[in-house]
Amino acid sequence: VTVNESNVTYINGELRGAGSVENINTSTAANERVQTYIADTSGGNIVVSLPTEPTTGKIWNFKKTTAPNTLQLRATPKTIDGSLTLNINKKDIAITIQFDGNNYIII
Repeated sequence: VTVNESNVTYINGELRGAGSVENINTSTAANERVQTYIADTSGGNIVVSLPTEPTTGKIWNFKKTTAPNTLQLRATPKTIDGSLTLNINKKDIAITIQFDGNNYIII
């Protein structure tokens, strides 16, 4: 299903165009409509809490753009390749994860 609204396109509930990439500098809960999170950790660690029951097949991209501090993806009670958290500590590292219906996998 594709819905166009005010220069924004939703494809199967996922936002495309404006709003599909979100810049963050504080901890947040991941939203299924957003595809990519760009994290500026210069002000401190950022935790992104992943949903416990997202749509099977949902893919998110995460990128850390600054050197200091940590971007942490938290899947509790689910796992990311067997771990409850995934820490991104280096600048310009990008990670793509997908929900497989049970847990998250790095792809």
